[in-house]
Amino acid sequence: MDLSPQGVVRRRQWLADVLCARAGAADEFPFADVADAIRLARSEGVLTLVAQGLQGRAGDDPLRVEFAAAAKGATAIAMLRGAECERVLAVLAAAGIPVLLLKGSALAWWLYPAPHLRECSDIDLLFASRDAVTRAQRLLEGHGYDHGYAQGRHAYELVCRRSLSRSIQLDLDLHWGLNNAPVFARSLGFDELLAASIPLPALGPHARGLSPAHALLHAGMHRAINLYTGVGDSLKWLHDVHLLAQGLAPSDWETVVTLCRERGLGGVCAASLEAAATWFGDATPGFAMSALQATRHANGVDGKRLHEWRYMHRMNLKALSSTAQRAAWIWGKVFPTVPHMREMYGSDAGWVGLWRERVVHLLHKSR
Repeated sequence: MDLSPQGVVRRRQWLADVLCARAGAADEFPFADVADAIRLARSEGVLTLVAQGLQGRAGDDPLRVEFAAAAKGATAIAMLRGAECERVLAVLAAAGIPVLLLKGSALAWWLYPAPHLRECSDIDLLFASRDAVTRAQRLLEGHGYDHGYAQGRHAYELVCRRSLSRSIQLDLDLHWGLNNAPVFARSLGFDELLAASIPLPALGPHARGLSPAHALLHAGMHRAINLYTGVGDSLKWLHDVHLLAQGLAPSDWETVVTLCRERGLGGVCAASLEAAATWFGDATPGFAMSALQATRHANGVDGKRLHEWRYMHRMNLKALSSTAQRAAWIWGKVFPTVPHMREMYGSDAGWVGLWRERVVHLLHKSR
């Protein structure tokens, strides 16, 4: 198997081609075997989409058979998660707490042909304020949710956690900022997002998600955070951007361009659209991309520097309004809570072991 950067690109492009149903996409197979292809599809978050894309092959084709088997439980898990999401939204609605679904938690129910095709590991919920999140957290404790972990006093989210079965654990990410970074957290206010939000009737009467234009902007912000925190550019998130761009009406593009100009989001939005086009083809109208290109250097974050850890931290500090807030942000980033470190490093180690990993991580990032 080719482990060079070019080989990695070919394997990722094979996945992208299959889920876009490009003619002859699956004929050139750049993997060591089908299991290797399944591993990469799973890590990129597109296993079920690729399995769907292979359904047109012969019934006994090994690719079709093995991908279908690997994705077999996805529909059942999506149904279980959807039912729980509907229950949570009903509980919050009964208590009079407005909430919006974010990211794949919402996109699965309107952007994709079937909810299980958009793989999700948790449910992201946006609230109007920190106080609203506190109310929701206390309410959910009475419905089987434990306090999972928080990212410190100066983050913009906390996690509630519940076991749905012996093997399925569900995390609710409760946000009071649109993004968990100061540079983006308040770029779009809750009231304007709620006013433009769309119903998600397939998920129940209380489910609402971001409008298509707001969802595209949010996807760009989410990608920016993934890049600077080292999570990377997963095909799953880039495919969201591609489908959103495909579906936007001219009036939606006008909204996107206006908000990018006003809120300094042009660089981030253009970068996400360009990255998605690399794998899935260009879905952005020429007039929209030209307008976004014209705004990409106006204030805001430089979309070409999203991988730069130091640069992004400087932008976050710049977005905070006082020395005290900046000091608190730096403290929270350098000295995260023990539960948060366990989540970040996937470790059950004690305090000493976690801080050993933390020091290694900080030294690596500071190079």
